Amino acid sequence: MSAAELLEKLSDPERSVRNTAALTIGSQSEIGCADVLVDALWAEQDFFVRETMTWAVTRLEEATRPAVLAAVGEDRPSEVRVRALHVVSKFADPETVDAVLPFVTDPDGAVARKARWALGRIKEPRAVPYLLALLGEQDSEERNALTDDIAAFGSAAVPALVAALGSDDRAVRRHAADILCYIGHPDAEDAAEALGAAVADPEAPVAMAALMALGELRGDVARAQIEAAREAGDPRVRGAAERLAARKPRRPSVRARSAG
Repeated sequence: MSAAELLEKLSDPERSVRNTAALTIGSQSEIGCADVLVDALWAEQDFFVRETMTWAVTRLEEATRPAVLAAVGEDRPSEVRVRALHVVSKFADPETVDAVLPFVTDPDGAVARKARWALGRIKEPRAVPYLLALLGEQDSEERNALTDDIAAFGSAAVPALVAALGSDDRAVRRHAADILCYIGHPDAEDAAEALGAAVADPEAPVAMAALMALGELRGDVARAQIEAAREAGDPRVRGAAERLAARKPRRPSVRARSAG
């Protein structure tokens, strides 16, 4: 099938025809179809066809990337921008990070959420400070989404999160502890000492969040910090520390055993 025929089929009324055309373009790396394929993706209403088109666009990344990055711009409809950021996340290329960073605080909430999500999939450490600047500011749904996005960086986010435990803003301190809890063993083991210090935080929610994060670690430092928390002044912290200390030691994860 010629490139011209494939391009025509991308706009066929029948979803199976559009899907097959996109699959063929991607499989055969039809570079000449790149621009039309990208435009077809923005217009496509069928979820499954969009997924195939997205796959094809990523297969032709070198040819499609300029058009995809251009579609993130503020002059495009929100739905197109979100789809473009989804494709960028599939590229997973650190070189695209600078094109995504300006949109983590975009006035369009859907675009901002997708930009942060994309950064968590690209996992370029340079993006971490931009995401941590948003700690403590969101409602619960936004906060949980940001937790997932930052936790996706694993150990690369831990030093900045440890620094955030010392913030003057209690919401930031608590959120940082929550993310370290989510990251857990083994990537957050280096945060154990700082989390132990945070257990003494005058704000009980922060202290409890730090203690829960320690409970997700398995190293000697974390266990020692939990043991020390059994003498905490706050009875809630003491009680939680008692329960954690009484818990049977967890076996090392498969990942940790493999690393050893």
